[in-house]
Amino acid sequence: MKLGRIHAAVTAGMLVALAATAQESTPEQAAEPATTTTSIPTVQPYSVAPAPDPLATAAAVYATYQSDVTRLEDQKFEDVASIQAALSDLGSQNHDQLSRGWIAYSALIASQDPEFRAAVRDGEAYYGRDFLVRGLQNDVRYARTLHGGSAAVSAALNAGAADAQRLQATAQTVKQQAYSLQSYGWAKGTLGDSGALATRLRADSLVGRTASSDMTTAFRAPDIGNVLSTAGRVGAPSIWRNVSGSADRIRVADVSTITRGTRRSVAPGSEQVADKIATLAAYRVLGSEQTGPAPIQGAMTESQTSGCMNMANLNLQQCIAATHQHFEVPFCLGEHALAEIGSCIAKVSN
Repeated sequence: MKLGRIHAAVTAGMLVALAATAQESTPEQAAEPATTTTSIPTVQPYSVAPAPDPLATAAAVYATYQSDVTRLEDQKFEDVASIQAALSDLGSQNHDQLSRGWIAYSALIASQDPEFRAAVRDGEAYYGRDFLVRGLQNDVRYARTLHGGSAAVSAALNAGAADAQRLQATAQTVKQQAYSLQSYGWAKGTLGDSGALATRLRADSLVGRTASSDMTTAFRAPDIGNVLSTAGRVGAPSIWRNVSGSADRIRVADVSTITRGTRRSVAPGSEQVADKIATLAAYRVLGSEQTGPAPIQGAMTESQTSGCMNMANLNLQQCIAATHQHFEVPFCLGEHALAEIGSCIAKVSN
């Protein structure tokens, strides 16, 4: 019997006993004032906070990286400190965490497709939730074969292509600054021990960069799905301009001017990445916070994007090790921490 029921039973029994005693007492006894008072403590109800959604948690890491990119879009390097801050942010990304964050973000977008959502719900109603989860876990290709699965993945690929284009454009802006900074005396100063700096970046990237609290909050916001549904669509502003990092400042684009645009296909050799995006999207529809860590982590882990991003990290570290002056650092950032990461994302789709 639960504690609340035990308490109720004990309380009821005491009240019955007290009433019987009052009826059996003499008038004189009844008139006597009570000498003691029994106080029965009240059992306060409690609630357990819901488990955080692992897909939203992982996507917040990728979103944090994109927020760093937004800052580079909006500001110029004006001193050594601003260059080093950008290097510290972008150079400390862990390739596994970043690739998992990207594929989780892609799955969140795919999960917004209404036909795909309906197909997953139909499968849950027919097979039962647990049986469907086991099926998705055992056959990573299954989710993409569901009605709406191809369209859902295509929406995610469109968003990825938009991000890749953004990274390429920002890379060009940052590399251009590497040339213009040569006219400033402070930018031509000696970098110092560039080998030690590269070694530090390597150590930082092995640990990885924690998702910012702002992006974590934003991706757990109730309205984030409305923003994600417009990601990568023609006529929609960049999602990274709409997600400001605070749940109360998430802006939903005007959908009246937005179209799906070109339906992208999966690039040859990237089928497994697309399959995992669809599988994670199905977990999201079913409630990824209730699915269990093993299926989610298994679907978020893939070698193609992770290996590509790892190579980008290594190239960045080698580039920094070979630099001598401060103005050279932005070139390394643009080439490897931005453009090369964008290429890793772009190669998944045609």
